[in-house]
Amino acid sequence: MKKKIFLAIVIVGAIVGSWAVWYVFFKPHRDFGSEKPAFTLTTSALSQEFKANNAEATKKYIDKALLLEGTITAIDGITVSFDNVACNVDSTQLEKLPTLKVGASTKLQGRLTGYNDLLEEIDMSQCVFK
Repeated sequence: MKKKIFLAIVIVGAIVGSWAVWYVFFKPHRDFGSEKPAFTLTTSALSQEFKANNAEATKKYIDKALLLEGTITAIDGITVSFDNVACNVDSTQLEKLPTLKVGASTKLQGRLTGYNDLLEEIDMSQCVFK
């Protein structure tokens, strides 16, 4: 009788463990470009918030989908910069990069990944054009 109970527990444990491993490894990634943005703002407003209180702004915006509007100041490879906001463009949007011009106004949505207080630069990734 004890062997049957032990065997049943082992089988149930193996099934639950297999499901947990499958769930973790095959979980779809977040698509920040198609998510509803948590915040919509201009690049200058975002920059001012980080300069005023870096810790509070980081807590508020980190790992959230942001829709930013601003004027392009530089394009370097897959990075589009607005003053001190650097957006790494998602691989699905690379064909749009050659059409961009420095000085043009555009909207980008992506995930805020951090703030470099030494360079006073806000980093975003998985950005898509809106």
